[in-house]
Amino acid sequence: MKKKISIIVLLIMLSSSIMSSACVHNMPIDKKESVGITDKGNYFEVNIDVKRCKTHWKVGEEYARKILKAVPDYERLVDSYLAECSGSDSTYQLYIKRVNDIKTQIPIDYINEIEGMASIFSGKAEDVSGDGKLSLQEIYMLNLFPDVARSTQCSALAVYGERSVSKKTIAERILDWYQGSQNQLAKLQAVITFKNDKKSICSIGYLGFMGVISGFNNDRVFAAILDSRTGQPYSSESKNSYPMDLRYSLENYKTIDGVANYLKAAKRAYSIGHLIFLCDPKTAGVLENNMSTDVNSLRDVRRENSPLNDGIEWGIDNSLGVVNSFMLIGNYDNHSSETGNVLRWDSMKNQLLSKGDEVTLDELKEIASYYTGSTVGTQAEGCLYNVRTQQIIVYEPSTNHLEVFFRPEDGVLPQVPEFERVKVKF
Repeated sequence: MKKKISIIVLLIMLSSSIMSSACVHNMPIDKKESVGITDKGNYFEVNIDVKRCKTHWKVGEEYARKILKAVPDYERLVDSYLAECSGSDSTYQLYIKRVNDIKTQIPIDYINEIEGMASIFSGKAEDVSGDGKLSLQEIYMLNLFPDVARSTQCSALAVYGERSVSKKTIAERILDWYQGSQNQLAKLQAVITFKNDKKSICSIGYLGFMGVISGFNNDRVFAAILDSRTGQPYSSESKNSYPMDLRYSLENYKTIDGVANYLKAAKRAYSIGHLIFLCDPKTAGVLENNMSTDVNSLRDVRRENSPLNDGIEWGIDNSLGVVNSFMLIGNYDNHSSETGNVLRWDSMKNQLLSKGDEVTLDELKEIASYYTGSTVGTQAEGCLYNVRTQQIIVYEPSTNHLEVFFRPEDGVLPQVPEFERVKVKF
């Protein structure tokens, strides 16, 4: 009897041991990796858990390793894109000088992320344009590209209140950048979620870009950058980076006003004039950040009812539109003489009015997909969806509903953009 009991006890212990081993094998590792990249077809889903890594440098290192696993020719793609945009060695060297002027003003955590990434790539300290490698300075150039090389044309539109069928804000943002001769950007598109407790944000951009081109925080404040030229001579000396500062403001401020006030503070100077489109569940605005030294230079937020310069009209209640123009009364008028801005502004207004008194999310997508002819045309023709379009983002802050059209990797734009739902969890 005792022998039988002993055998039973032994079997129970053995069974428990096997089950315990199985459970340990299937449980997540206690020390989880801080960076995850998943290929979703048209874009990469990136999750960066900042708090799981000991330092921001380690975040950068792990991110770079994961990028190279996901896109083995990442260095070649980015290096060739930077080389194309530079065009010549003299311009390349000029961009590096601008990088050196601006990078010391980047928040230290982001510097460490960028330099952590660069430590993994093969270029190290060798700055050679078009060599298929990424040096430290070239990783900075990628991350400061809107500051040192300027981006191209973009637009955005929001409806809210009585003009939104849900009575809550819905917004669209069109990103129009040079795609690269090999459609390099389309191969690097990413939705990056930085998870950091109350400072968590989502950035819709590109692998390895640590600032914010378009994004939102866990307080449902959405923001996106747009270039706005004034003809003012370029200066990068002691200037800040506005995509990096936009990330910082989204991580640290909970409201449109908080984000805007941080970015327009007099102590923060930028190399170029720009716009920051902003919205939350209730309303929208656009920060006109004119960096000119002329008297007609404002740094303020334009709202739906803000007085505009002569000849510029909106007149559609519970909505706000933006192209690459300063419009506030008293600000430099870089709108009226820019055909592409005027025609896209008119297209946006006309398409919005055509939808009636209430606009649905699908109708907003239709507006963002508008072009003037039988095929996708240019901005100069008044096309909102145009040959330079890289992404169209549609976002409803109140529900955290995000849909994105990503430019296809082959560069062939469909007649009708195909949006896909992107789920973001902070």
